[in-house]
Amino acid sequence: MASSLRDQIMDALLTQLQAFCGSTFAYYSRKFIMWQDLSQMLTDPNGDPRQLPRSPALFLYDGVGFGGGRDVWVQGNRGSPSKRTLHRTIVLYTWRQGGLTPSGPDASVGATSLWPLLEAVENAIDPEPHTMLSGMDGAVGSTTLNGLVTYCWIEGDGHCIPGDIDPSGLAMQTIPIKILIP
Repeated sequence: MASSLRDQIMDALLTQLQAFCGSTFAYYSRKFIMWQDLSQMLTDPNGDPRQLPRSPALFLYDGVGFGGGRDVWVQGNRGSPSKRTLHRTIVLYTWRQGGLTPSGPDASVGATSLWPLLEAVENAIDPEPHTMLSGMDGAVGSTTLNGLVTYCWIEGDGHCIPGDIDPSGLAMQTIPIKILIP
């Protein structure tokens, strides 16, 4: 079965994030793991910790929740083209310093472990400094995912769980993405 346009778009977004973020993340995936499930994997005595994603991890999430999982259609008419906008979410996970150790996570203030990860994703989606890199978008001032979409950008409310409320020190940040399909 041929890959759908939406799969191609999500694959291109993941490729762009991997290209720009590189080793900032130890794990990239479109197969999402919920925060609760990941936390359960850590505490389940029958669980195999080798199955956990390496940290920090970046997931692309198609589903409902965290500001994503919606498609919006606007039917065109004379002089006004149709528009399809995908609302998706990037989810970042990391463990605070000392997480998963007997002494427990670092008691430092806030979500400091998440900020460099968030900034890496913002820089990967921000078109201005990256438009002329070879192999990436060629449209000046536009993140087009190699021409598959009209525009891809960050917009909406993100959610932050800094890791200070979880005994393992697991921290999570969501980033809402909008993708306009021509």
